[in-house]
Amino acid sequence: MIRPRGKKRSLSKKVSSFNMYMDQMFQIRAIMEATGAEKDAPVIRELLDEALGARRRKGLGLADWEEPPGQDDKETFNTIATLLLKLLKHEEKSYMARDVGLLMLREVLIETRASRDLVFEENVRKPWIEKGKTRETMDNFYDMHTRTATEKVEAIIKEIKKKAIERTKRFEQEEVDPIG
Repeated sequence: MIRPRGKKRSLSKKVSSFNMYMDQMFQIRAIMEATGAEKDAPVIRELLDEALGARRRKGLGLADWEEPPGQDDKETFNTIATLLLKLLKHEEKSYMARDVGLLMLREVLIETRASRDLVFEENVRKPWIEKGKTRETMDNFYDMHTRTATEKVEAIIKEIKKKAIERTKRFEQEEVDPIG
């Protein structure tokens, strides 16, 4: 049904639902940000109008192109700028989260070391010194256990790095379609 010119368009009562491709979702979000739209429905309706109009013109032979044109340079620039700003914001949050994680890890390590030293002093060193062991013997015993723990941790880190490299190589070998 074609509406007469000048009449306001009314919304249909029929609700349509569909799953967009990821690249479509990102483009619609970029358009929303570039135009200041708060909801996606009006943007999708406008895009649908453009597509239907292009199809009508194509069907009547009025269009001299086969495919709809891409974004103009200004819209492309705005989209890229918007996405770069989002990326920078995400990176900043990522660094902040990493820094908080590192600060918490630092505190955990400080407390762990202090607790280890205290437990060793009270439960191992003092009783052994009372039994006649020298301070040097106790320091060597402590250092030996520290070296053993360090070697185990280094082996675990090496294994984690090896697995990360394998995952990266596997990802690089797979043919990945970034658009979907």
